[in-house]
Amino acid sequence: MSQKVKVWDVAVRFFHWSQVLLIAALWYTGEEGLMAQHQLLAYTLAALVIARLIWGVIGSESARFSRFAATPVAAIRYLRHPVAVAGHNPASFYMIVLLLLLVSIQLVSGLATFDNSYLSDGPLVSILPGSWVEIASDIHSININILLAAIGVHIVAALWHSVRLHNVLAVMLTGKDAITTEQKPKLRNSTVFFIVFAAVLAVLLWWQGGALLALL
Repeated sequence: MSQKVKVWDVAVRFFHWSQVLLIAALWYTGEEGLMAQHQLLAYTLAALVIARLIWGVIGSESARFSRFAATPVAAIRYLRHPVAVAGHNPASFYMIVLLLLLVSIQLVSGLATFDNSYLSDGPLVSILPGSWVEIASDIHSININILLAAIGVHIVAALWHSVRLHNVLAVMLTGKDAITTEQKPKLRNSTVFFIVFAAVLAVLLWWQGGALLALL
């Protein structure tokens, strides 16, 4: 017997949708040359990712990476015969790892990326060799296209899955899914996630926020 139960906590849903908005805003500010705003948004996303990584270890059962980690064989088997599951399916594990990796590369490379305006270079530009800055800037420029392509694949897969099999978009919005009681994950209060997020963001803004706010 199935019933509607919570499978996603507030932290996971906040991370998911906030990341969508932040990446969209980062792309826009990068394209428009709004570098001070771009960096402030990047620090916000960095704090969000760090909080999610920590939550992936200590958080709710459905949020823990160990809970939905899968072998490549299991992922391929799932793609051949997809079924509705509570939480992340075996194939989505690899997409999540890929997206987190690409976002992390974008954030780290951005710290050493040169800005043509000379006003808001990445904070590591002044202390790294010029060759490293050039490499980081190239990585930052190329990786965003790879990241956007991966996001596009993720969106198409989520839409197909929601229309044809299991409305995962609605579940990520509400946090609730129709599952058997045996599948019900144990959820934790999300307060720790938000404390970590706020603390990391405060440190990053203390480090660079003042200089960037002066450029707005």
